[in-house]
Amino acid sequence: MLIMTDIVKELRAGATVSDVLRVQQSYHEQRRWGTDNLFDGRRLTQPAPGDKAALWHASRAELTTQPAGIRLAVDGVKLANEIRESNPLGANVLHIAAAWSARYWLEEEAHHEVAFGRLMEMAGVDPIDEDEVIEHRGAFPTDNYARVCILQACVEIEACVSYGWQSRTTEDGLVRDVFHTIMKDEVQHRQYFASFAKALVESGVYPIKDVLSMAYTWVRPDGGETFGSARDAQTEREGFVNWWERTRTAEEEFGLGDDALHEGSVHMKKLTSVFALVREVTGIHTQSYEDLKRAYFASLRTNDVDRIRSAVRDGAAREAALAR
Repeated sequence: MLIMTDIVKELRAGATVSDVLRVQQSYHEQRRWGTDNLFDGRRLTQPAPGDKAALWHASRAELTTQPAGIRLAVDGVKLANEIRESNPLGANVLHIAAAWSARYWLEEEAHHEVAFGRLMEMAGVDPIDEDEVIEHRGAFPTDNYARVCILQACVEIEACVSYGWQSRTTEDGLVRDVFHTIMKDEVQHRQYFASFAKALVESGVYPIKDVLSMAYTWVRPDGGETFGSARDAQTEREGFVNWWERTRTAEEEFGLGDDALHEGSVHMKKLTSVFALVREVTGIHTQSYEDLKRAYFASLRTNDVDRIRSAVRDGAAREAALAR
């Protein structure tokens, strides 16, 4: 077994927290890679402007994972202790999620930060200065744990798709290998966050609406998080940097073209991946923003999965009838 996607099922079948953590450790050991080995004896050939722009953004994005991982580890244990008597199953889920965040997510993201920073300097791009590093270490805001897991899963989707796109389009072998290697890490990180969110819902720690609300916030076309710096207005933040709000467009130095950000097949893949995430976590099938909106609004009235599914189907049917 690689990643436990049905944590609650395993715990109810008799698995202990230690059993789950042992599986996490085994998977981590199987797939761990080292930055020194990846770079050993290799050089960049001639990095293109697009390579440099992607590195400028990716190196900064990875800086923000440290405070997020710390917050998830601390808040997970704190909440687990608070609900230990009222919901022991949910408390175990939180201990499992917190342990993974502290042990593996933080460690693996450190590899990404170092690898991108190292490659960026090899490409002749100025290293991130000390003040900017410190700014990106600002404390991650407190939110309910299920919403944060979905937020992080969506962020991992952004990284997976963007890094995959860069690994396919670059002509430099080292750039390709670094982005592809890190992309594979982000794929499994997304899977972990999905499994934690699903377990938190199934164990009764949080209702379905918390999962749907964050997914809805992420993709809504009138200002969703996935649109990042392209939005007309940004949410006021204090302390923590959301890297996707600072993406540079093609008109700026190290800017990315719209095909790598907020339009075309790359962006569509990000959206469909969020819909797949919702289905995996809640069992509710959505294929569009409109479907997700119906599901979220229905979840404000009921936590019953079948009723939410019916609301999505009925709304889609009415829309199709009107279109005819």
